[in-house]
Amino acid sequence: MGLAAYDMYAVTAFLVVALSIFGRKLFLRLRYLFAGKGKERRWDRFPTRLKNFIVYGIFQRKVAREWYAGVLHSFIFWAFVILGASVVEITAQAYAPGWRIPLPTIAGVPLNGPLYLAQDVIAFLAAIGVGMALYRRYVIRPKKLMHEGMLDATIVLSFILGIVVSLLLYNAADIAGGTAWLSEWKPISAALVSISVVRLDPATWWHVFWWTHVLLLFTFLAYVPHSKHMHIIFAIVNTFFMDLTPKGALKKVDLEKTETFGVNRVEQLPWRQLLDGYACTECGRCTDSCPANATGKPLDPMRIITNMRDTLDEQGAAILAGKTEGLPDMFTTVHSEDGIWACTTCYACVYECPVMNEHVPKIIDMRRHMVLTQGKMPPEAMETMRKIEQNYNPWGIGWDRRGDWAEGMWIPKLSEGGRYRYLFWVGCAGSFDDRNRKVTLAFARILQRAHVPFAILGSEEKCTGDPARRIGNEYLFQAMATANVETLNRYEVTKIVTCCPHCFNTLKNEYPQFGGRYEVIHHTQLLKELLDDGKIQPTKEVAELVTHHDSCYLGRYNNIFDEPRDVLMKIPGVRTVEMSRCRDKGFCCGAGGARMWMEETIGEKVNHRRLTHVEETGAGVVATACPYCLIMFDDAAKTKNKESIRRFDIAELLERAL
Repeated sequence: MGLAAYDMYAVTAFLVVALSIFGRKLFLRLRYLFAGKGKERRWDRFPTRLKNFIVYGIFQRKVAREWYAGVLHSFIFWAFVILGASVVEITAQAYAPGWRIPLPTIAGVPLNGPLYLAQDVIAFLAAIGVGMALYRRYVIRPKKLMHEGMLDATIVLSFILGIVVSLLLYNAADIAGGTAWLSEWKPISAALVSISVVRLDPATWWHVFWWTHVLLLFTFLAYVPHSKHMHIIFAIVNTFFMDLTPKGALKKVDLEKTETFGVNRVEQLPWRQLLDGYACTECGRCTDSCPANATGKPLDPMRIITNMRDTLDEQGAAILAGKTEGLPDMFTTVHSEDGIWACTTCYACVYECPVMNEHVPKIIDMRRHMVLTQGKMPPEAMETMRKIEQNYNPWGIGWDRRGDWAEGMWIPKLSEGGRYRYLFWVGCAGSFDDRNRKVTLAFARILQRAHVPFAILGSEEKCTGDPARRIGNEYLFQAMATANVETLNRYEVTKIVTCCPHCFNTLKNEYPQFGGRYEVIHHTQLLKELLDDGKIQPTKEVAELVTHHDSCYLGRYNNIFDEPRDVLMKIPGVRTVEMSRCRDKGFCCGAGGARMWMEETIGEKVNHRRLTHVEETGAGVVATACPYCLIMFDDAAKTKNKESIRRFDIAELLERAL
């Protein structure tokens, strides 16, 4: 069976039109991407980028975090990959009837055979995947997929279904007509011969399904760049250019050379941040995992990405022409200020995104614009910044009282001289908050019992600047960071231990930007080490059913999930139970992103929602490894009259057993 001469001209015309439409839109979007003014270098560490491209791009590792979506998406994705050869071969039929991809023969078996088998199977699996996707959208109807992209998704799924089914039926007609090559390698197409109309008139149906397949392919090609499914092209590219700096490190701003701070226009973003918009699959995982969104706040991480993309498309021509004056800014077209302030920077959105989109840096950049350019921030947050400026801590207590907690404990200060294994970085909460002072004392007593040489800075320690940086006040953060690094380097500090994940993250991941490179460990890591080495031996029974809450800045940002649990498991009498949202799927306490210092007036309080997760386990104790989390649980338990749920830091529970 073959095609008439006029088929070749029709196919050529159709292909040229489809490629023209596709190419024009793709070229335009690339121009918009590189109109971004921000600078970002993403060509370093090529072997690591290539590995990420394979793991996250080709093998879709993050997509598989949801098994149902992972299965259906894998079927569809691999259909695109494997059926590429089929597209070439079938299209070529218009120009060279009977042409086949020239693969070699090994041991008398043409390698085209295994290729045809793979194409046959994956086309069938893709049809199943499309069915699963439609069932999920229209029957299961998860909230995260119920948005205006539904129609577009349905159109694309219909295209994919039509393409794979027409391929199978085309092959079936070829087999029925006796003209198929290596038909024994096409078992699914062969099975369709007996249950389809192709056996009645194979030549006619071969021609019908050939044209159906080609028309659907070319129409789909022209449609893709005009839909959200442009991610078919850009998502896999996004994985190669993912951020390789530490997850907990925000980008440093050159305060001396920067004329404007943060962003309020899409063209101020660098190309890689804009690429996120075209890579977005609109799967909704980011929004579904967002604690602010879950508790009724006007924050929608997915909409930050998609609205940024739509704004770039709408304003792209004006941006290229340099006519941006009078265009609405990002706080009008991308996201509201209230939504931006609601973010706890818990990193769940970034962590869950299957295509490596970066929501948090965009949010921080928008905050920087409000704080440093517009002079805007919530009033209570402004008061907190003033306290840090004046007394180097958010509590506003005199800086000279930072070491008062250690009175009578014979804990040396670095200023007194001597060499110590660790500097114990106490942090502002551990120094000034009454509840967390108990944690500081418990940990210090454990170190003394284990004969670990350590010292503190006392009044020379200042806030690391984490609240200032997360709220968008880069000026204040850099002032704190510079002063602390100067002090630490003067004392030639090499190892630091801290109870605060926020201090831990800042010292470990952000202070290297200012010349401060130290070995930083969290107190749960050191406690586990002391237990493993037999330096401390808990013998008293602590008969408690305990659930552990993962700090976002310890867990998702720094991958410390096991050490806190390992310590709990070595406390005699302690039984543990996990919350439904734990480890890397944990739910924020609500204090991160400087939210600790802002009022929560919209929706349900995040810490109240997290306390309900504790209640669901039936545990009598919630264990934390973060002073912020401990404060938030204390507040929730008191305001919800749930003080029967006791709250402890892991160090306190361990000390009870010594």
